[in-house]
Amino acid sequence: MNRPLKGVLPIVPTPFGPDGLADEVSLKRVVVHAIDAGASALVFPGVASEDLFLTADERRSCLALVARLTEGRVPVIAGVNSADPAEMVEIAEMAVATGADGVMAMAVPAMGEATGSWFARIGAVLGTDRPIILQNLFKPRGADLSAEEMLALAAEVPAIRYVKEEGIPSGPKVSRLVAGCGPDLDGVIGGGGARYLLEELDRGAIATMPAIELLELHVALMKAYAAHDRAEALRLYERSLPLLLIQAPYRMRLTKLILKSRGLIACDDVREPLPEMDRELQDLALELYERTALTPDLAHA
Repeated sequence: MNRPLKGVLPIVPTPFGPDGLADEVSLKRVVVHAIDAGASALVFPGVASEDLFLTADERRSCLALVARLTEGRVPVIAGVNSADPAEMVEIAEMAVATGADGVMAMAVPAMGEATGSWFARIGAVLGTDRPIILQNLFKPRGADLSAEEMLALAAEVPAIRYVKEEGIPSGPKVSRLVAGCGPDLDGVIGGGGARYLLEELDRGAIATMPAIELLELHVALMKAYAAHDRAEALRLYERSLPLLLIQAPYRMRLTKLILKSRGLIACDDVREPLPEMDRELQDLALELYERTALTPDLAHA
């Protein structure tokens, strides 16, 4: 992959139809929208794609669709996460065969002291031109590595070129990771649903990887920050926070509620066991979204 990963790298959700199956027609609409809205790369599947709740066939067919629709316009990063490190290697092989430009791999507890060896195996599958984004998540799903452990891992495994830090609080760890960037690490990507995005940018993060429902706003925020228009970046960040506060516990339910309201997906069902959003909360979320949605005439409202 020749281009660096910067800007907004949204995680593409997996739409499901009323029959419970993956809805590739809706997925196509979401992918086309994401490219048109200015995404710098697309990530599929990630946690926000309900990755652990997809079958192997669904993961393969949906990833193939995402890769085909991009037509080289933006990189596609394939999430290869699993609680089983051996399965992560197998998924990475599938991702390469399907056309992914890189992978995101989480350090998981089952890797233990062999974490470096497992990532080296994933790197060997990728070859020399596809990077690994090391995703660091808190326990029990992730290994919750320290900044020093991640920098040592990047030095050990040349394919690791980026870190996505998901810890809370993320700020101090982002600073330590950014300070360690150089020959072994190209940059740090913010996580946590972009709830801490402005702090992460101030500390040197070069990209963010949120869910997709606020993509236009996040693209505008990153452009403003890159142009040293901090006041505009802060205004847009403040505009995002009420919805991101709701998203914290409801996650994909909020994402899909908004995507359905925009006509991008046909059904807002989720597979992951999450709290239900009742009608009152849905109405509030959509009202907040209407105030948040970034359209040309709303950019400086």
